[in-house]
Amino acid sequence: MSKKAYNTIQDFLNDESFKNWALDSRLSDVSFWNRWLQNNPSKKSIAYEAKDIIIGINFKQSTVSKNKVDLEWTKLSTKLKEIKSKEQKTKIPQKKSLKYTIAISAILLISFISYTYFQSSLITHQTAYGEVLELKLKDGTLVTLNSNSSISYNQNNPRKVELKGEAYFDVNKKETTNAKFWVYTSDLTVEVYGTQFNVKTSNEKTNVYLEEGKIFLSFDDGNYKQMEPGNYIEYSSEDQKIIVDKERVSNEEQTSWKNGTLIFDHTTLAEALQKVSDTYGVFFEYETPEIKEILITGTVPTTNLEICLNAIKKSINVDIKKENSILVVSKN
Repeated sequence: MSKKAYNTIQDFLNDESFKNWALDSRLSDVSFWNRWLQNNPSKKSIAYEAKDIIIGINFKQSTVSKNKVDLEWTKLSTKLKEIKSKEQKTKIPQKKSLKYTIAISAILLISFISYTYFQSSLITHQTAYGEVLELKLKDGTLVTLNSNSSISYNQNNPRKVELKGEAYFDVNKKETTNAKFWVYTSDLTVEVYGTQFNVKTSNEKTNVYLEEGKIFLSFDDGNYKQMEPGNYIEYSSEDQKIIVDKERVSNEEQTSWKNGTLIFDHTTLAEALQKVSDTYGVFFEYETPEIKEILITGTVPTTNLEICLNAIKKSINVDIKKENSILVVSKN
């Protein structure tokens, strides 16, 4: 094994001992390749690319339940009967009728197979209110998922992720293939090679903060924008335009939620409590409209709702009381 040259992904894929290491199936091969990688650090990237391919080829298929298959097949049969009934009413010539039925049957069957395959290979991670989840995708990308959020991707391609809610991405750059990584929201698409950034999507608006590297945004109105480190963008799909574009924003303020805190810097109380609402799923009402505009500066913990609200109450001298299922904010 040690006399071979491993310069391409295919060189690794053709080696049975390497496959055993990738699948962790033979102790002697695992030991050998662990030592080999330590002695050949320049080959680590391409070796792990090959490992990703092997793991992807050998993933365990999740199956669709028999009841689901039977249900979809019943739908298909019913559709075919409807087609046949319409043909008889319109008196389509027999040969054309047969070709038409076969063509429609093939389309419906392909659609059914595609649907069942997609459902079986889709992976979704979701968090509850007050929960933060750290994930490592198959390509090595690290994702921190904020509360009441979810990411979904096909297990064969974890570099195309659909996001609902908020997440921080530390994308693993693929040096050998230069493969891109995409994050899709309802408003825009984030396109990167390897970098660190935060994305939050809610209420027909998506916020993107870039901590390092470069990313490209593709908006649903057809426009594009390149972001530089420290850049913060808010895009509204309702207005179809960028509503906030700041060049230098503190990373602590945008990503502190990962460490269980919220940092406010001359933030209105309404904006601050909206972040609390996003975290815990609670709803606020204000005794007077003026209270919403009170500015708050400081750091509050999010590990516990009661502690979080007490910190806000003390910092700006307001009262927050629960009335039925609503938290009512008033001046002291």
